[in-house]
Amino acid sequence: MVAKKITIIGAGMAGLGAGIKLQENGFDCTIVEAQPEAGGLAGFFSIQNKFFPLGYHHILYQDQPLIATIKKMGLYDQVVWKKGRVLFAVNNRIYDLTNPLDFTRFPLPWLDKLRFVKLMGYCFIKKDWGSVTEDARTWLTRIAGSRVREMLFDPLFDIKYGLGPEHLSASWIGNRLHYQEFSKPLGFVPGTDWTKLLVDKMVARFQELGGHLKLNTPALKITLPDATHQNVEFATGQNISSDILLNTAPPHLLLKMLPLTEPQLEKITYLDALSLIVETNQKLPRELYMLACLKPRYSFGGIFALSSLNSTLGVRNGTVLNFFTTLTPKYEHLRDVSSEALLALYQADFQKLFGFRLEPEWHHLTLIKNYSPRFLKDYKNPAARSSIPGVYLAGNYRSHPAITSTGSALASGEETAGCIIHDYDGRR
Repeated sequence: MVAKKITIIGAGMAGLGAGIKLQENGFDCTIVEAQPEAGGLAGFFSIQNKFFPLGYHHILYQDQPLIATIKKMGLYDQVVWKKGRVLFAVNNRIYDLTNPLDFTRFPLPWLDKLRFVKLMGYCFIKKDWGSVTEDARTWLTRIAGSRVREMLFDPLFDIKYGLGPEHLSASWIGNRLHYQEFSKPLGFVPGTDWTKLLVDKMVARFQELGGHLKLNTPALKITLPDATHQNVEFATGQNISSDILLNTAPPHLLLKMLPLTEPQLEKITYLDALSLIVETNQKLPRELYMLACLKPRYSFGGIFALSSLNSTLGVRNGTVLNFFTTLTPKYEHLRDVSSEALLALYQADFQKLFGFRLEPEWHHLTLIKNYSPRFLKDYKNPAARSSIPGVYLAGNYRSHPAITSTGSALASGEETAGCIIHDYDGRR
C-alpha cells in the first residue's frame, strides 16, 4: 500500500524526533525548515572550524527523552558529566546558596531562609504538579513567604518573562524546583558543541530512513483543497501536497499560514532573546556555570560560563561566556543594537559585578526568535490533534509544566508522531 505523505514544518528537535519515528513506522515524511541549518533552538555557529551553540545547552541528568535519543544516535559513550555551580548576584555580591557560608551571608532573615529550605523540600517531595492551579505569586507566598518570593523568585520571573508572579503558573515553577535541574551533573561532549553532533546524527538517521529534508524553505501559506489533503506554499515558489500536516513552529506562526479556529493557540505568546557568546583569556574570580543577576537588573539577565562545563569548547581553550538577555518589554530596546554596542553594555555591567573589564578575543551575537513560550497561570497544553482533521501539533509549547528543554521538544514530537501512527496505521 502507498505510504501516507506527511509534511512536517520545522527541523528542530520536535520535527526531527517526529520525523524519525514516523519514517520508522512506514510514513513518507518531508521536513521543511526556513533556516539554512536544521536544529531550531538547538542550532549552532562556527568560529575557526569550532562549533558553538547559539545559546547555552546542557544535557540534564533527568532528561530521559533526550538521553534516550542520544543513546539511539550512538553518542552516549561520548557524553561526560560534570556538576555545574549556580550562583546569584545581589547588590554586586555573588552567592552560592549550596555553600553554607554563602547561605549564611545571603541577605535574607534566618526565618525566611528556613522558609526557602521548606519550599525546596516540599517541591522535591511533590510529584503531581498538574493539580496545582494557583498563580505563582499566591502559591509561593503561601509556601515560602513574601520576602523569599520578592528576593529570589520575582527577579527570576522578570528575567525570564518580564512578568510578575501573579501572571505565571505555579505548576510550572513548582515542577522546575522539583526537577532540581542543577542538583545533578550536567552532560556535554568534549571538544565540540554536542547539539551539533546530535542534530547531524538525527538528520542522517531521518534521511537514511527515506525522509526528505528541505532547508532554506520558509512556509508561507497552508491551504486545504479537500478533506484529506493539505497544500503548503513556500517562499521559493514550491508547493507540497500531503495527506497529513505536522506543525512544530510556534502557534502564532502557524496561525498566519492557516486560519485555525483555536482560541487556546491564539493565547500562546513567545519571547525572543539575545545571546552573546565571547571567548577571553581572562578567568572569572569564582567558579560558576550559571550566574543569575537578581538585584540590580543588568543589561544581561544571566551569564553562563560554558567553558566551566566543557573546558575544551573554546578556539584557544579560553573562558567561553554566554551573556543572555530575554527581550521582555523592559529590554526590547536592545533588539536592534549592534553586537559591538551590546558588548559595550555587557562589559560595563560585567565590570560592576566582577571589578575588572572583560576583554574578549571574539564575540558572536544571535537574536534567538521564539526562544520560550510564556507559561501563564491558566496555561493548558493544546491537544496534539488540531480542530482540522489531518493537522497535528508539536513543540515546546505542548510541554507544560515541564522544563522547556531539548528533551521536552523531542518528547512532544514523538508523542504527536504516536498520535498520527495510531490514527492512520490501519488506513494506508
